[in-house]
Amino acid sequence: MKTEINWTALWVFIFFFVLVTVMGFLASRWQRGESKGDLDEWGLGGRRFGTWITWFLVGGDFYTAYTVIAVPALVYAVGAYGFFALPYTILVYPIVFLIMPRLWKVAHAQGHVTAADVVYARYRSRPLELAVALTGVVATMPYIALQLIGMEVVIKALGLTGELPLMAAFVILALYTYSAGLRAPALIAFVKDIMIYIV
Repeated sequence: MKTEINWTALWVFIFFFVLVTVMGFLASRWQRGESKGDLDEWGLGGRRFGTWITWFLVGGDFYTAYTVIAVPALVYAVGAYGFFALPYTILVYPIVFLIMPRLWKVAHAQGHVTAADVVYARYRSRPLELAVALTGVVATMPYIALQLIGMEVVIKALGLTGELPLMAAFVILALYTYSAGLRAPALIAFVKDIMIYIV
């Protein structure tokens, strides 16, 4: 079945894709500290994001292509099995609002960057630190996979076929995240969240 390209939607998509790409690469200069080689600068935005930026960043994590497109597409494709995302999302809110502020206080006070750093400082166990770090990476993989599924659905809805558009989007995202660290998704979250909230 051949799909026709929806030119209006494609031009809107290209406009926002270029906007977000430019913002992603410019983000490396946004709120930049003095020490450019510091992991805090790259991974945590120099710890200078206030409540407003953090609100957009968290909103960008919760309400994304995963929530709006990938999960409904998964439920449509596999049925009730796809509803795993509902209890997951419900469980995330208490974790974010009850546990994460405490974790943030400890990490901020002691200069930790990751949850694994906090665990090692508390328990002095390298195997436990490694287990926490690996669990974080492994737990992120299904989320990234669903994000890619959501992007693929959007690209196919535009009438584009093949893997090249998805690979190009992923490579550009990876490049500006590599160059700007957390600043890129934080800055892009403003655009994405405004669009999601309008929807």
